[in-house]
Amino acid sequence: MEGYSHFCKDEWVLKALLDNIGDSVYIKDRECRLWRISTKMASYFAENGITDIYGKTDIDLFGESFGRKTMVDDKQVMETGLPKLSLIENHVDSTSSETNWTSTTKLPIYNDRGEVVGLLGITREINELKNSEIGFQWLATHDSLTSLANRFMLSDRVEQAIFHAKRNNSLFALLFIDLNGFKVINDKAGHAMGDFYLKKVAQTLTKNVRSSDTVARIGGDEFVVLLDGIASIEEPVRVADKLSDIIRRWVDEEEHSVTAAIGISTYPADGEDAELLLKVADHAMYLAKSK
Repeated sequence: MEGYSHFCKDEWVLKALLDNIGDSVYIKDRECRLWRISTKMASYFAENGITDIYGKTDIDLFGESFGRKTMVDDKQVMETGLPKLSLIENHVDSTSSETNWTSTTKLPIYNDRGEVVGLLGITREINELKNSEIGFQWLATHDSLTSLANRFMLSDRVEQAIFHAKRNNSLFALLFIDLNGFKVINDKAGHAMGDFYLKKVAQTLTKNVRSSDTVARIGGDEFVVLLDGIASIEEPVRVADKLSDIIRRWVDEEEHSVTAAIGISTYPADGEDAELLLKVADHAMYLAKSK
């Protein structure tokens, strides 16, 4: 390539664009060297103490690991003539857990003869969009009141447990929990008090099972605990007794009469699919509730 004459037509239009656009925009030649950048991108470099920019590659500016990857993408765009969109996750700094998401679109630049002579890149921050997406994903798999897993996530976890149990010839159990007396609290003390108790039950269940177990709220005052990888069929009985006793004790301290009715199903004795195991545990819970 002879100089940068390919890019210099209508220079004043290009300058106006690069000076005023809110995204990080850059132009590279066929050797992946920076030729022009927007004011937004120049500010980023200045904030990070980088002043010698033009004619440099991403390897020169950002190091071997990151630079090598971006140059592979750049060359692919220029060799194929096809645009490329990529999402990049990076941490703001090494001491922060804050994540910065960017979206980069790379487009080939053609000369009058239809030859690719360079690349145009447009990078923008998409943190709000990505956080919204993450939020929607979280709501799809969690109960919004208690932050526990919801029925959808529970079903997925049970399917995973079945897969691992079959492969490892192991056991797991479901505890189906219903709160006796909760409706009275909800009706007499109000929904705010009812929500308080539901969140307290959620915290109690989570604190008193293993981190590898799954606690879910599947509706109203109904909870399910997936005890994965149990050593024997007696283990879920002991856990159920412990949880029932804890709930009864702290509820009594609040001067409300609430107890937990708990039904148990175990894999594979009570079924080999998620729906059947949940039905068996539900039925066992109703039997316990009627006593």
